[in-house]
Amino acid sequence: MAIIHELSPHLADLIAAGEVVERPASVAKELIENAIDAGSTRITVEIESGGITYLRIADNGCGMSAEDAPIAFRRHATSKLRTEEDLAAIGTLGFRGEALAAISSVTRIDLFTRQGGALAGRHLHLEAGEIQANEEAGCPEGTTIVVRDLFYNTPARMKFLKKDFTEAGYILGVVQHAALSHPEIAFTLIRDGKQVFSTDGKGKLLAPVFSVFGKEMTANMIEVPKTERNGMTVYGYIVKPHAGRPNRSMQHFFVNGRYVKSRLMQAALEEAYRNAIITGKYPSGAVFLELPLAAVDVNVHPAKTEVKFSQEKPVFEAVYIACKNAIAANDNMPRLEHREKEAPARPREDHLTQEQQRFAVPAPAFSAAPASKAAAEEPPELEDFLVAVPPRAQKPRPHTGYAAAPRIWEGDPPKRTFRPYPVKEPAPAAQSAASCPEAQEQSAAPAPQTPRLEPLDTGARVIGECFQTYLIAEDKDGLILIDKHAAHERILFNKMRAETDMPQQELLAPVIVELTGEEAAAIQARLGDIRKAGFSIDPFGENSFAVRSVPAYLDSGDVQSVIGELAEKAMNSRATVPDQLDDLIHTVACKAAIKAGRATTQMELQDLCDRVLADENIRSCPHGRPTTVRLTKYELDKLFKRVNQ
Repeated sequence: MAIIHELSPHLADLIAAGEVVERPASVAKELIENAIDAGSTRITVEIESGGITYLRIADNGCGMSAEDAPIAFRRHATSKLRTEEDLAAIGTLGFRGEALAAISSVTRIDLFTRQGGALAGRHLHLEAGEIQANEEAGCPEGTTIVVRDLFYNTPARMKFLKKDFTEAGYILGVVQHAALSHPEIAFTLIRDGKQVFSTDGKGKLLAPVFSVFGKEMTANMIEVPKTERNGMTVYGYIVKPHAGRPNRSMQHFFVNGRYVKSRLMQAALEEAYRNAIITGKYPSGAVFLELPLAAVDVNVHPAKTEVKFSQEKPVFEAVYIACKNAIAANDNMPRLEHREKEAPARPREDHLTQEQQRFAVPAPAFSAAPASKAAAEEPPELEDFLVAVPPRAQKPRPHTGYAAAPRIWEGDPPKRTFRPYPVKEPAPAAQSAASCPEAQEQSAAPAPQTPRLEPLDTGARVIGECFQTYLIAEDKDGLILIDKHAAHERILFNKMRAETDMPQQELLAPVIVELTGEEAAAIQARLGDIRKAGFSIDPFGENSFAVRSVPAYLDSGDVQSVIGELAEKAMNSRATVPDQLDDLIHTVACKAAIKAGRATTQMELQDLCDRVLADENIRSCPHGRPTTVRLTKYELDKLFKRVNQ
């Protein structure tokens, strides 16, 4: 007796449905993609009970003929592929011809479709994949599919579904992804009779971004202008570094109009925020990549949410550079906002009931008449909620370094002498001379003196400091709070990154650093970068290193702890090769920067304030913590009730 036998078509359909149809959101995704491929400009999704008992997708696309409608529900029936060569350049969202067959095998379906110009449409009713009715019907142009009773004939699958609210949330995510990838299509989602999501379909990406991310997050977003590199185009919207989130749930990536889950694009986005976003936080946004169809394979996953790139490095570079430039070109200073608690609603003077108010004609917002009828009907622009990045040609990126180390004024003002910032405690004469970069340069050779730095005039006046940690200043716009350590750390970090030859100070005696075997191996592997960071370090016996000089900005007493921290970073860092040196410089800058809790003179505070405000690259420390926060005069006036709310 034969053991191997061919499965029945129905059982094969059920197995295929297990790959394609996981939950109601899977059904919504496949049907929305079909509607997009049909050239729709308006798509409506309506669900009840989380889409389990009722799911309707209506579009105004091209529709289907009476002959094509029944064929669409057969396995591997599609209008999007013809030959093997078509698989090498897939430009549509759907292409396998499996979705309708898989969905119909585990549901009850009603299909209404009519082509443009046709006098009548077509209605099909299917149960478990079998056509029960095929008749002429009156219906609007396009296609409407009603899916009822998901998994009614496979009850074992039902137990894996979540609560209705959770399943509805998954469907909302599908609609949001479709709206982001196709801003030219108007999307509407209705849940249990209530509209919960919509976009206008006017083609502006900002509209679906606003609908998906909300007003507050959109206000903290910057535009990634279209950037062409390696034959690819990258654009989108991403959040400012200070608005990071504790997870990656708001990261959305799209390849040629298709929502995908790409670890490569995720890594490129997060790498662009390196040293700008606080540790433990993740960037959010919508990043779009367009590239030749032949350079990406979308036929690698049943749900088509994963793709393979023929060349990953150019993709990484394109996304990384586009996002990095957008962040660098924008002012990332967070602003404090005062929010009043909502007062209880007052009774209306016209005594209209809630039902009457729904149909009341709203009064004009302003007494002045609009300039024209068109102006009166034009809705407010969403750009008001977002700070867009200006073209880079109009706003060149400032230089990341300084002409010399940050300094402060000291002594008799007419003489205008300088010393490095921050102020260190007096040290022995020999070590003090070696610890100063200028003194080291003068002792090495009779070189000309370093040019004097003129004081910067940023229009900000330092009022003082609080908790010996935060600098307080004011300008014409309001109050400015600066974290002394974070700001000085970023200044030193930028300065050291710009150095081609790191200034060093010789130690009176070499410091012998003892490490574990793993730490010693990590330091040995990174000796070249550590020397570039300003250390003169050599192996000294087993698991030991002799340090003879350190960066000029570093206190010689920190050598042991700094080398230990460098070893730990060398062991655990996953940074790319170009950024590994940045990690080392970051550690040095953190150790060398002025510490919180240290008293600072008024002159030092003013100098630090001016240097921070004069350089847009000092908006966050290398850890990603903000260095500067602003409280505007308007917000202060609101706090003290000097302005109307």
